[in-house]
Amino acid sequence: MANEIALTDAELAALAAVDGTHDGSRMPPEIKARLTDLRLVERRKWPNGPLWRTTAGNRLVRNRR
Repeated sequence: MANEIALTDAELAALAAVDGTHDGSRMPPEIKARLTDLRLVERRKWPNGPLWRTTAGNRLVRNRR
């Protein structure tokens, strides 16, 4: 896949851990910022709601396992 997003092992593990709970949203700020910028995660409730994987994030996790 030519347009595949390159993630480090730590970023992929953090993305896989995102499950819509506050515990699953805990990750280093730089990883959270990168995943948000790549639109792989989003907040459903602002400003302090838990992170959720987007459709692209779900697809990436599913394809990497």
